[in-house]
Amino acid sequence: MSTRRPSYSRIASVNASPIFRKQSSVSSADFFGEHPPDDTDDGSSDGTQNGIWNTTRSKLTLVSLCLVYFAATASFAILSPFFPGEAQEMNASGTEIGLIFGIYPLVVFVVAPLIGVLLPTVGPRFTLTAGLFLCAGSQILFGFVSMLPKGVVFVVFCFLLRVVMAMGGAAADTASFAIVAGEFGSNIGTVTGAMETFTGLGFMLGPPLGGVLYSAGGFKLPFIVLGGLLLSILPVVMLILPKDQDLPRKVDTGLLLRMTKIPGIAVIGLSILVSGLVLGFLDPTFAPYMKKFGLGPSKVGLLFLLCAGCYAISAPLVGWISDKTGRTRVVIIIGAAFVIIGISMLAPAPFLTFLPQRKVWLVCVSMGMLGAAVSAYQVPCMPDMLETAREHGMPDDITTHGVLSGIFNATASIGAFLGPTISGLTENYLTFQWSTVVLAGILGFQVVVLTLFTVFDQGRKRMRSYSERRKEPFEKDIHVQV
Repeated sequence: MSTRRPSYSRIASVNASPIFRKQSSVSSADFFGEHPPDDTDDGSSDGTQNGIWNTTRSKLTLVSLCLVYFAATASFAILSPFFPGEAQEMNASGTEIGLIFGIYPLVVFVVAPLIGVLLPTVGPRFTLTAGLFLCAGSQILFGFVSMLPKGVVFVVFCFLLRVVMAMGGAAADTASFAIVAGEFGSNIGTVTGAMETFTGLGFMLGPPLGGVLYSAGGFKLPFIVLGGLLLSILPVVMLILPKDQDLPRKVDTGLLLRMTKIPGIAVIGLSILVSGLVLGFLDPTFAPYMKKFGLGPSKVGLLFLLCAGCYAISAPLVGWISDKTGRTRVVIIIGAAFVIIGISMLAPAPFLTFLPQRKVWLVCVSMGMLGAAVSAYQVPCMPDMLETAREHGMPDDITTHGVLSGIFNATASIGAFLGPTISGLTENYLTFQWSTVVLAGILGFQVVVLTLFTVFDQGRKRMRSYSERRKEPFEKDIHVQV
C-alpha cells in the first residue's frame, strides 16, 4: 500500500476518533477490559502510547502467546524423526503414514474458518484454553498408541488423535491471532513477527528434541513431555487473559462469505496459501536429493535448522518494517521475489548453467535466503488483510479479527498440505531440479497476480481521492449559495 493509514483499532493504546469507536457494540477495547482515551485527547502525544510494552498485561499477554506458539509448533514437529519407523513396525503402510501427517493441515483448513466465525460468541480466552487442552490431551494420548494392536486399530487411533490435535491447534491459533489483532492494533506486524520467531524456534527445536526424548525414553516420552508443556501453559493463559464477557450472542454466518468476496483479502489469501506450500514443499524430497551430496540425515537436519533460524531471526524485523512503512504488499512482493531466487538456486534450476553444481555452500545460501524471504512473504499478510477489511467498512472488532484469523490459518494449512503433495508428484515424473522450477513458476504466477492487483487497486484509490477533491469546491459553492 502506498500510504500508511491511521489505525482504527479501539484498543487503549490507539487514539481512535469517537466515530470509529462507535462502529461496533463489542469492540476490542471493551472485550479486553481497556478503555479508550478521553475524547478530549487530541492524540498529539509523543507516540509512546502506541508501544507494545505499555502495560504489564500487554507484556504478559505477548509472552504467554509466544509460549503457546512455541509449544504448539514443537509438539507438531516432534513426529518426524522417529514416528515413520515406529509406524512401519506397527504395519502401517507408507500411504497411511503420509495421511497421518497430512490429516492435520486438512482438518485445520476445514475447522479454522468455522472457529473464526464462532469466536465472538464463545470468546477468544475460552477458545484458546479449550484448544490448548484438546491439543495437550491428544498429544499425551498419542504416546500410548504403540501399545495398541498392530494394523488397522493402530492407524485408526492415530488418525482420530491427529484430528483432535488439529482441532485444538486450529482453535488455539485462531484465538491467538484474534487476541493479537485486538490487543496490539497499530503494532500487529511487529507482534506477529515476534510470535513467528517462536514458531520458527518450535520448528527448529521440535525434531531434535523429539529425537533426544525418543532415544532417552522410547516412544511415549516425547509426547508426554510436549503434552505436559502445553498443559503447563494453560494456567498461565487463564491467569493473564481476562474473562470473556459482554460478547455478542448472535453468530454472523454471512461474514465469512462477505470477507472472502473482498478482492484484496482473496488475493492475500492466495499469497498465504502459496507461502504454506513453499514451507512444506521440501519435506519429502529434499533429504533424498541431498544424499547425492553425501550428506546424512543429521546434516540435512542442520540445513532445515538454517532455514528455520533465518526465518525466526528475520520475522520480527519484517513485522517492524511493515508497521513503520505501511507498505505491506510491497514487502510481500519483494519476499516472494527472493523466494523464487532462493528456490531456483537450490538445485540449481537446469537453465541456470552459470551456477556451480552440487555445492553445499550454495545449498546453505539458498536455504538461508528461503527462510528470510518466506518471513517477508508471510508475516505482512495478516496486517494487510486487517487494513483491507477496514477499508471495506468492516468493524475493527473481535468479529472481524476472528474471521480473518480463520482465513489465515485455513489458507496456510491447505498450502502446507499441498506442498508435499505437489513436490512428491512432480519428482515422480520430473527430477528434483525441475520440481523446484515448477514451484518457482507457481510463485511467479502469484507474484504477477498480486503486483497487477496492487497497481490496479492503488490506481482506483487515487482516482477516488481525485474525484473527492474535485467535488469539494462545488460542495462549498452550493453551501455558500444556500
